[in-house]
Amino acid sequence: MKTSLVLLSCALVSCVLVALALPALAHAFGDEIVVGFMVPLTKKGASYGVQSRAATEVAVEEINTAGGIGGRKLRMITKDTEGDNALAIQLARGLIDKDQVLAAHGPQWSAEAEAVFPICERSKILCFSPTSTKPGVSAPYSWAFRNTVDENVLVPQTLSWVKEHYPWAKKAAILTDVKDAYSKSLGHDTFRPRLKQFGIEVVQEVDYLTGDTDFSAHITKIKAKNPDMIAVGGTWVETANMMKEAQKQDLRVLWVGGVGMGNARIVENAGLASEGAVHNATYDKDATTEMNQSYVRRLLAKVPNETPHWPAANCYDAMKMLAQAIRQANVTNTPKTLEADRKKVRDALATIKDFPALTSADGKITIVDIVDGKHAGDAVKKGTLIQVQNGKFVPVGAGKAAALKVR
Repeated sequence: MKTSLVLLSCALVSCVLVALALPALAHAFGDEIVVGFMVPLTKKGASYGVQSRAATEVAVEEINTAGGIGGRKLRMITKDTEGDNALAIQLARGLIDKDQVLAAHGPQWSAEAEAVFPICERSKILCFSPTSTKPGVSAPYSWAFRNTVDENVLVPQTLSWVKEHYPWAKKAAILTDVKDAYSKSLGHDTFRPRLKQFGIEVVQEVDYLTGDTDFSAHITKIKAKNPDMIAVGGTWVETANMMKEAQKQDLRVLWVGGVGMGNARIVENAGLASEGAVHNATYDKDATTEMNQSYVRRLLAKVPNETPHWPAANCYDAMKMLAQAIRQANVTNTPKTLEADRKKVRDALATIKDFPALTSADGKITIVDIVDGKHAGDAVKKGTLIQVQNGKFVPVGAGKAAALKVR
């Protein structure tokens, strides 16, 4: 009897030890489809991330209300990257290995994407960044895709419109955030050559760092060169402070930015100093389509004090496309088939064409896998030029509002 009890106890202990040694499954594979969602909710990028999370939740809720994916509920595991590259790497590894997600929605920032995409490539899992726009970030990694058009496509469209409507803009200064990967690329690698391409002389270049608040010296240096316009390689947060400083020093210029300028808070923070500022976006929050109006209602129910912005809309579209790819892939959704299922989802996303979406002026997005025999991983969508007019973001260009008289 004692011998039997001893053997039984040993068997139980062995089972416990084996169970502890095995990696815990993060979800019951058959019952739900689980994807990772990486977004900055605190620190750097929180002004974008909080709304982006709400938008992605709206997408998931709509997908599940419509029956989920093949009858399975879609669930996202959200991780706050804090806009920190090292943390983003750590979180990505956790989602891939511990949580065993089917695919990753994110990361958001280009710098984070540059850090995380190699991890996804080695792990053979789709990473779908909704907002990274630094040129070429996804190209080296066949498992990396982006729901964006890069700035080398958008900036020439912006400058062409500027030349047409403001022919007096012949001299420019460039302000570049050299701490942020996207911003540095925009200022140095995109605006610098593109301005020259359009016959606009670059008379001054001044660098700054993410988080700077005092731009008095920067603007003083630029004012000495008497430019007609200032091109900003950066995001709206610092740009608003630059605009206020320029107004304080009575420097009257046309402000031109990339998609990082696309947050209505720039108007709230800079006020009249932001009038006339131009950037290219792929989302119009005031679009009268049924899809957009429904999205805005649902979004504002979650973040009532926010103004809908393009990163959030991009996140919404990206989750909808990811769900479509999973549905199209017809995944088995078991631990044994996880590797094969991840490959199916990656390949399905690569074939998405003319997907009904918010973030394209013509309402359609196509994902491009291969260009000239090489991986690209970017989206094809139609942009919308936005100008600040009377304290609002106003679409301008063909069939839209007229350009604001700046001088």
